[in-house]
Amino acid sequence: SARRWRRMDAWRGFARRIKSLDAFPKTLEDVRVQTATGGLVSLLAWCVIAVLVVYEVSSFLTPERHVELKVDVSRGEVMRVNLDIDFPGINCEVLGVDALDATGNVQLEIQNNLYKTKLDSSGKPLRHQASRRPAERKRALPPPAASYSPLPPDYCGDCYGAASAAKNGCCNSCDEVRAAYEARGWILLELENVEQCLREGLHSNITNRLRPGEGCNIKGFIEVSKVQGNFHISPGHTFDYHGRHLHDMSAFADARLDVSHTIHHLSFGDSFPGVTHPLDGVSKKARGDVDLGMYEYFIEIVPTTFKGRFSSKRLKTNQYSVTEFFRSSDPNKGGRFLPGVFFVYDLSPILIEVEERRRSFFHFLVQLCAIIGGVYSVSGMVDSSIYHIPRILRKQRLNKTL
Repeated sequence: SARRWRRMDAWRGFARRIKSLDAFPKTLEDVRVQTATGGLVSLLAWCVIAVLVVYEVSSFLTPERHVELKVDVSRGEVMRVNLDIDFPGINCEVLGVDALDATGNVQLEIQNNLYKTKLDSSGKPLRHQASRRPAERKRALPPPAASYSPLPPDYCGDCYGAASAAKNGCCNSCDEVRAAYEARGWILLELENVEQCLREGLHSNITNRLRPGEGCNIKGFIEVSKVQGNFHISPGHTFDYHGRHLHDMSAFADARLDVSHTIHHLSFGDSFPGVTHPLDGVSKKARGDVDLGMYEYFIEIVPTTFKGRFSSKRLKTNQYSVTEFFRSSDPNKGGRFLPGVFFVYDLSPILIEVEERRRSFFHFLVQLCAIIGGVYSVSGMVDSSIYHIPRILRKQRLNKTL
């Protein structure tokens, strides 16, 4: 019918208009020419496309890190310090860990969550040993059972001038003598003159426990307040005297204390992908008596939060930078300093927020189209140039000869 023919004419007109918009005109198979150079360019183009696509896919699968700086407003938090340090030149019995901060909190001879492992001269753990806690270094081996007879029931030990501060005026143990002295504001140093301390195997002259050729590894963590402070590893007895942190080094007056060390790991908080710990792998070795002394590491801690690509929670941790300084204990070079390894830290008021974000899938598609289209277009231009330029030059030479 007439209506049907009109519909077909309208459809043919619409198809002609769509055909006029074709941006990819085709040529007949009979007029197409394939060349060896064209095949080489095509192969090279597909190789370039494959390499760029692989790179783009790898980039898409790798999360993008977004870093933002803010002011740290956290208060009253506790910070974990993870450490793993070798001391090849000094045995475990004389080493201990202390920590103190700007608020006045003092932790002496820390034993919780810290363990010692004895090392041989080559730095390997000794066999048939159990891990020991650092605070146990203060306890000497008890004397033989026959050295002292059992105490009588009515025994009242001498307090050596501090009986007025002791309970019932008696000091039956070394700790009671110490407590009485501290209550009077005195310091008890010469333990070898105290009967109770000798009975318990505690005495000032403990240099016989320095065993050459034996080292120590201290590993674990301590918890400190998130304020300015320091923690250190040193020999000798430490105690708090009227708010002052003191080290009793009288037992080591003539001893050679080599605090050479290797820091296998030191971090403030949990690690996250990409974080670096500047002190990991740092090793300090004394080359002689002039290198014996105090090793100081001044650490600037930067609070950091991290949120992984597939994580819904933020990890609270810290990064840090460090500078170091050494003070020799040689009396001829400025006096004698306390031997040990000191970590003095301060906190930055700036908080770094690190977040891993997924790249846009649509951006990924656009990049793939750009790679394929761009390489295809450029390779087409190169192939066309290789094919037509020699023919144009040949034609020009023919025209000159005619």
